[in-house]
Amino acid sequence: MATNTKDDTKAWMGARLERKEDLRLITGQGRYLGDVVLPGMLYAVFVRSEYAHAKIVSIDASEALALPGVVAVYKGEDLMGKVKSMRQPVLLPNLPAKFPEYWALAVGTAKFHGEPVAVVVARDKYVAVDAAELVAVEYEELPVVIDPEAALADGSTLVHPDSGTNEIFGMTFTGGATEEEQKKNEAEVEAIFAGADVVVKHRFRVHRTGVTPMEPRGCLCDWSDADGLTAWITTQRPHIDRLGLADILEIPAQQVRVIAPRDQGGGFGVKAPFFRENVVVAFAARELGRPVRWVESRYESLMNVGQERDQINVCEVAASKDGKLLALRNRGIADNGTGQTGVYWGFVMPFLGAVEMPNGYTWGKGDIKLRVATTNKACLTPSRAFGHFPTRFAVERSIDMVAHRLGMEPSDLRRKNIVPQLPYTSVTGEYYDSGNFLKVWDNLMTHIDLPAFRREQAAARAQGRYLGIGFACGVELSGVASELLVPMENQPGYGAASVRLDPRGKVHVYGGDAPGGQGHETTVAQVVAATFGIAPTDTVVTTGDTGTTPFGAGTIGARAGSYFVSAVHKACQELKKKITRILAHDLALEAEEEDFEFANGQVTLIRDRSQTKTFREIVERIIMAPVNLPEGEVGGLDATAFFEALKPMICFNADFCVVEVNADSGEFKILRWVSSEDVGNVINPMIVDGQMHGAIVQGLSNAMFEQFIYDERGQQLTADFERYKLATAADVPDLQITYASTPCPHTPLGTRGIGEGRPSSVSGALSNAVCDALAPFGIEITELPLRPDAVWRQIQAAKAAR
Repeated sequence: MATNTKDDTKAWMGARLERKEDLRLITGQGRYLGDVVLPGMLYAVFVRSEYAHAKIVSIDASEALALPGVVAVYKGEDLMGKVKSMRQPVLLPNLPAKFPEYWALAVGTAKFHGEPVAVVVARDKYVAVDAAELVAVEYEELPVVIDPEAALADGSTLVHPDSGTNEIFGMTFTGGATEEEQKKNEAEVEAIFAGADVVVKHRFRVHRTGVTPMEPRGCLCDWSDADGLTAWITTQRPHIDRLGLADILEIPAQQVRVIAPRDQGGGFGVKAPFFRENVVVAFAARELGRPVRWVESRYESLMNVGQERDQINVCEVAASKDGKLLALRNRGIADNGTGQTGVYWGFVMPFLGAVEMPNGYTWGKGDIKLRVATTNKACLTPSRAFGHFPTRFAVERSIDMVAHRLGMEPSDLRRKNIVPQLPYTSVTGEYYDSGNFLKVWDNLMTHIDLPAFRREQAAARAQGRYLGIGFACGVELSGVASELLVPMENQPGYGAASVRLDPRGKVHVYGGDAPGGQGHETTVAQVVAATFGIAPTDTVVTTGDTGTTPFGAGTIGARAGSYFVSAVHKACQELKKKITRILAHDLALEAEEEDFEFANGQVTLIRDRSQTKTFREIVERIIMAPVNLPEGEVGGLDATAFFEALKPMICFNADFCVVEVNADSGEFKILRWVSSEDVGNVINPMIVDGQMHGAIVQGLSNAMFEQFIYDERGQQLTADFERYKLATAADVPDLQITYASTPCPHTPLGTRGIGEGRPSSVSGALSNAVCDALAPFGIEITELPLRPDAVWRQIQAAKAAR
């Protein structure tokens, strides 16, 4: 808990202030979507396909409609002519892809197990569930394709026949923009590999896994002929949802308001796409003239969203005998699922993963290509470590393999090749704006006595015990600049905030992004408090209501600590200037903003401290008594500011872990985990610690436990927590978070956003540690999930080969 007193208000920046949100959340006073109730509200339940690929022969809703309490049943054909295709310009990235045509409810063909084919609306949610089971759907099962390599083969079953191919997206990320330039680059890379002292090439497979927020998706839609549509949606991007709903339902944009509930039980990317279910619920509310609510079940959630990763990467690294990384070559294939999710379409995540594959290392040359295949699985949706969880696993494992071949310490090889000076542009063209990667790495190593560990490791092996250490690092976007976000998602990247002072000297901040529990109310209040010299309790933060907030691209890509906070600070500075102009006028002084101190709830002239007013006094005077003002000034203290950095921004981290492996069973235990982070100037270390803890645990859970499994018919077998296992507190070690920050020169407070991509380095560090422990067996891990049975099989194979 911060111990700031009235003479210490500047220390709000960097204080470990307890989260403002927690009082209501831990006392059961949070207000989630399920807590929003409107008079006359109806309940929606979706009927979902039992098959991964099937022609919908007929849908008979007569028994469902006969059930007392059922108000309506809609199928795909009922929406035709009233609801447009989901393939609308506002939802299409500016990338060369074959975007499939699809509708809010399946029409003609169901293309994955769990696709919505009809919706039941009833007066009671339990009646709606019962009625959904009475909807009789006749299917004609069709061949499925569930393997991405098979999907890309000639003669494969087509998920979307109109596309003429299952390759939804393909791109070369290195060498230049033209085919001629790319071919020349390929030849140069091939020459490097031909002459390299060491070449490591492996096929790396990362399974389908992702994130599971505590609160699933949901929406509540209310229609008024006079005012239009009001939609409460569990979303990270309410302003994008508003535009999508307006276009697809053909409602004038000024008649659509989207509100993200104040409290959401996590997002992690899952709530960032534009989802078809929300369109259906809004349609039903408009048709029936009644509020309609849908809350996703956990079964539906695990069937439909939170599925990402799912990539094959054939990764090659060329190195010199002294450990210099010379070239990186990769041929990636991603399993996209059906590609039926607005904004992202599944392939946007693998796209960014390929862009970020070089990570924080210098490569003389690169040759990186990606192909993304549609299959009869649920579409990939964003997850924390957006796209680069699989590519980073491949790179970090490959670097350790090079070190093994050369007989070098993996930590030494990494330091030799970490980007030594920034700014820097990677071989894929990603710009690293600022920071000090070596400082982050060296800070990590100060917490590790490597020689002592190697001695301990050797002694343990002599006793039949196998200890190992692993390293990995990660470059992460610090917010997403418009120059990347516009082509990648057709959305702007700037941050926006409105700041309003009320006559009692209290502050109201409005932001269009919708957080999911990260602590934005607290960090924003600390920034405001430090700027105006007041207490954080004097600030209220409202987010995610398109009716009251400036346009925001959404809570994605770690935008809060870079873009949103910067916009808040910029708006506060504008108001601060106005306050000092009017105060100087009232005091009959020649003074500028820097001549005044805002502290302890006072605004004081620094050169004559007897000239002072309380913050409340001067604010109330400007708002309530706007007379005798300086020429050109008007009353009121409201400001809206927008922030866009001059350059795309990044942050950086490094991980270290220690494991012990039981060579008889393959079981392993994580004994220690240390991270080193550069987040720029830290607003609240306690909140950043929490973000790092959560991200690392998510990465470990993805790497060791979680896995979405489909059978040969495309049936999803892991749609409950009995079969889809998450890590618990018993599965993870104590996490030691350390900092080696450098202020960001492109944000006014020197802050960086971090947390969205943070899990990406975890699987590499963990796998490298297990391989280091089992070095006597020569084991190299190339597939996830990393589980004891897989480790045991490799040990047995190694023993048999001796």
